[in-house]
Amino acid sequence: MTNKYRFKNKALENALGVLYGEEYVEDQVNMQMTDSTSYIEFESDEGSTTIAKEEIEHLREYNPNGWNQYPEVYPPKSGYYLVYLSKKNNIRIQVDKFVKEEFNDFWINNFKCEVLAFRPLNVEPPTPEELNE
Repeated sequence: MTNKYRFKNKALENALGVLYGEEYVEDQVNMQMTDSTSYIEFESDEGSTTIAKEEIEHLREYNPNGWNQYPEVYPPKSGYYLVYLSKKNNIRIQVDKFVKEEFNDFWINNFKCEVLAFRPLNVEPPTPEELNE
């Protein structure tokens, strides 16, 4: 998994992109986020800008081969997933369908439950031959 980061304040990210270039800002964030300082420094011939690392958050990437924490990570597309649920003290795993629409994303069966994690349901349906065995 590669480290990816997002500015909490989109206006700050846009301003830095205008001043220094989006690619430079992304490169500097990726290089400096893991060092021991509490800030990120952007430099050019005209000067420099320093921002606190607290202004940036680490993004988790979708793992197609394992469990993904929800809602930190959303399924990349509509489909069926194994979901790990918590409803008070009753924790369980079941299959649910995630629907990804233009302005709305939701789980079909578990709108009242807390989805803690999900993973792709990599199961192929049986073939007609398998059903007749």
